[in-house]
Amino acid sequence: MSLNIIQKIKEQKIIPLFYDDSFEVSKNITKALYEVGIRVIEYTNRGESALENFRKLKELSTTEFPELFLGIGTVKNISEMDDFIDAKADFIITPIINEELVKHSVEKNILLIAGCFTPSEVNLAYQNGLRMVKIFPADLAGKNYIKSISPVFPEMEFMLTGGINADAQDISEWMSGGAVAVGLGSALVKKEFSDEQIKEKVEQLLSQLNQK
Repeated sequence: MSLNIIQKIKEQKIIPLFYDDSFEVSKNITKALYEVGIRVIEYTNRGESALENFRKLKELSTTEFPELFLGIGTVKNISEMDDFIDAKADFIITPIINEELVKHSVEKNILLIAGCFTPSEVNLAYQNGLRMVKIFPADLAGKNYIKSISPVFPEMEFMLTGGINADAQDISEWMSGGAVAVGLGSALVKKEFSDEQIKEKVEQLLSQLNQK
């Protein structure tokens, strides 16, 4: 399953990430993304309703979004990890890395994409069996960062999150250094956007990225 998710992330190139207190809003955004071809979404653990909303989205996905890999982001400790594993998360994304979290994810047999910034953190992930990490915050690292560190970790896949524009040219520049995907939050899923605007933006972006 983990390899299938990683492959789908690489094919999709962008990972929409969002949170809303309202389940209805969360459901509608998920539906809009799914209808234009998104098959991997990161719902972020950034509000009191995150766990409840996530459970409902996973239950709904069985019939409404059967091909969707729905993961949870902004997980920072084992307690949160276990809550979302129980909620049937397909994968977990953290803003940080520590050995305890990595080993727990291995024990639970769930894909963990850990947040790293330094080569030492990437190495910690690699030595503990992870094969994809999130470089965060990417905008502080800069567009040449992956190009510099990827030769040291040829078996590691890099996803970038933080400060990336929802623009095909900008994303292509980030990926030209060796990243396989980028996470896009408010740059792509703005609260003021209607569902149709989200669909139009994502559809256009996917089309442009597939042409590059």
